[in-house]
Amino acid sequence: MWKSMFYKEWIKIRLVFWLSVIVGVGVILAMYMIIRSELADTPVNHYIWKIMNRDFVFFTLFKFLPLGIGLLIGLAQFIPEMTEKRIKLTLHLPINEEKAGLQMVAFGVMSLTIIFSLMFLVFIGIGRYYFPYEIIRVAAITVAPWFMSGFAAFFIAGMVAIEPIWKYRIAYLVIGGLFIKMFFILWKAGSYIYANGFFLILVVLFSISILFSIYRFRKGEM
Repeated sequence: MWKSMFYKEWIKIRLVFWLSVIVGVGVILAMYMIIRSELADTPVNHYIWKIMNRDFVFFTLFKFLPLGIGLLIGLAQFIPEMTEKRIKLTLHLPINEEKAGLQMVAFGVMSLTIIFSLMFLVFIGIGRYYFPYEIIRVAAITVAPWFMSGFAAFFIAGMVAIEPIWKYRIAYLVIGGLFIKMFFILWKAGSYIYANGFFLILVVLFSISILFSIYRFRKGEM
């Protein structure tokens, strides 16, 4: 049953998945091409000094990219379920609705994990070629909330798409928007060093709420 469910979900998001991989990795490569060009005209020591002493964040080019990817994956996965009424069939499969909903969400999370892991590895791998460990460590801490915002956007997109009552959809959008805003309030590199663990817990807890929307839809609340 897991294989058939995952295949169904893959058919829906495969184009968005590959587009996200290409754009995500492409933006990071383009960012490092720009940095390489800047380093050709600027002494490396001065560039590193600017990063460490003037709070220069060299990787802002992809700041909102994980957020956009998470949103697109969520919409690609859950909008067809509602517009084409597929979710009614999905939730009437010979497994309980919680398990069916969990499988749908798990596939989306797995897809995002693959995309974000690839982007993160490219970001860190190339970054270590240009910069010392200390700078890349702070950079990794800084981008972690950006990637978590992508997971949050995925869960929010699913909640809003599946929720049968419009007033709750609006409430989810407002709450979700305020929640996502937390990931971008501070702009200095390393600002969230003590908050990333807390953010991760919140994202995990937030993921449970999408199952609540699926449950409400299954029970036919209007």
